[in-house]
Amino acid sequence: MTWNFPNCCGSMDGKHVIVRCPPKSGSDYFNYKKNFSIILFAVVDSNYNFLYIDVGTNGRANDASVFSKSALNEALQQNLLNIPAEGVFLADDAFPLRTNILKPYTRATALNKTQLVFNYRLSRGRRVVENSFGILVARFRIFEKPIPLSVATTEQIVKTACALHNWLRKTSTSFQSYVEQEFVDSENWNQGKVIPGQ
Repeated sequence: MTWNFPNCCGSMDGKHVIVRCPPKSGSDYFNYKKNFSIILFAVVDSNYNFLYIDVGTNGRANDASVFSKSALNEALQQNLLNIPAEGVFLADDAFPLRTNILKPYTRATALNKTQLVFNYRLSRGRRVVENSFGILVARFRIFEKPIPLSVATTEQIVKTACALHNWLRKTSTSFQSYVEQEFVDSENWNQGKVIPGQ
C-alpha cells in the first residue's frame, strides 16, 4: 500500500552484473548491452529490501527466461508462498501476465484514463526494484566495473551484497543514514511528476 498499489507483495526485475568474459564460455554471457554478465533477478518490497534473489544465469538470457526457471515461479504456480488471495507482484513487459503478476497495459493502442492511472501506479511500485539495484551499485562499488573473478565467486559476492543491503536497511537508524535521498526516485506531488534518482 506504500506506493498506492493495494495487495502488492513485491516488485520484480532483473539486473545485469557485469563480469569479465568467463573462459571458454563463447557468447553465453554476452548480453544485449554488448557486455558479459550474469543476471541478478530479484523481488523487492516497498522498503527497498530484497525478498527473493536468483543469481548466476548467464547474461544472454532474458528476464522472462530467468523467472520461468526460478524457484519463485514454481512456488507461485503451486501456490506455496502463503500470500493473500489478491496478492500480486509487479513486473514489466518482459514477464508473463497472470492473476498474481501484473504488468502495464501496452502502449501499442490508445489507453483510456483508467488504464493510464493503472500504468502510472504500477510504474511507481516497480521503481522500487530499480532503485534497489541502484542503491546496491552506489553502496557496493564492486558493481561499477566488470568483476574480474570466476562466475561462482561473483555469484557469492552478489548474494552477500544483497544480504548486507537488507541488514543495513533494517538496522540503520534512518533511511538516509544508509541511502542518500538523491539515490532513489521521488515525486513532486504538486506537479504530479517523478524526479529520477541517481
